[in-house]
Amino acid sequence: MEAGFGAEEQATRRARRVERLRQEQSASDATGGAVADALARAEREKRNWAAGAEGERRVAETLDTLGQYGWTSLHDVHWPGRPLANLDHVAIGPGGVFIIDAKNWTGDVTLTDGVLRQNGYRRDRELEAVADATAAVTALVAPEHRSALAGMICLASQDQPVTWTTPGVRVVGRLQLASHLVGLPAKLSPYDVADLGRFLSGELGAKSSPALLTTASLVVRPAKRPSRSARSVAPGVVTYLPAGSARRTASNGRRRPAGARPRQRVEAPHMAAARAGRSCLATFMRLAIILIIFMLLMANAGRIGAWFSEAITGSVTPVPTQSVIVPVPPPG
Repeated sequence: MEAGFGAEEQATRRARRVERLRQEQSASDATGGAVADALARAEREKRNWAAGAEGERRVAETLDTLGQYGWTSLHDVHWPGRPLANLDHVAIGPGGVFIIDAKNWTGDVTLTDGVLRQNGYRRDRELEAVADATAAVTALVAPEHRSALAGMICLASQDQPVTWTTPGVRVVGRLQLASHLVGLPAKLSPYDVADLGRFLSGELGAKSSPALLTTASLVVRPAKRPSRSARSVAPGVVTYLPAGSARRTASNGRRRPAGARPRQRVEAPHMAAARAGRSCLATFMRLAIILIIFMLLMANAGRIGAWFSEAITGSVTPVPTQSVIVPVPPPG
């Protein structure tokens, strides 16, 4: 989606509200009161949303210049678990995955001891929102890559060297954003960047917002032998399935949605009882045959012993003795 689309849509709604309030104010010929207060509030909100949309477009232009350094960006995508909210930017590159919230703030912005302030007011709620968004996206990716995700606030109209705040969210100015991301140590390989880019684009850029994953969504599955296509991937690379993909079951060859559990065969009670009865009967027959053979052997033990003795003694043939005549020479 185009950067700033959501903020621009909100600004358009506020502009329509301003126009309605102005018409109402003109019709009632009122110069103060509730209508005037609502009009002033709507005009202020319209300016804020319009400034926010402009700030998102500026940050998006900066991020889009990083393609030559192996970075890819998503703009104005879904916030997992919050259908009415969106994420301004998601930057994916060798240095990691960053959930970036663009803020086009004016006035004095300060960072002291990890506390962010604008014109003297603490902005803890904005920092917590970025931390929550980062956690929601982190739950979507594989455990091998979760340590590479981080949250960030980018000040679209402020110069600010990168600074870490108390919730672990970084704050950086737009002019320092590109150099900060490019200078980060590599955490992801080009294969990881490509796979994460496709996966997050499918999940966050879909028509509806993905559900927020929790610990109840984690299912321990037995290890399976990797397929031929998976074995061809370089070792250590985690391959993500695109959104809406399907897996082929080994039982009937049909396809089922990714992540769906295989169907378990349910057997009727009477069929289970019949199968158990057949198993018991087969076991009893085997034991009966073994017992009959044993009794036959015991009843004919004497005959079997005599047969073995006769066979052994009859097989030995005595060797006949022969006399040897030695000739004696005559005397003399």
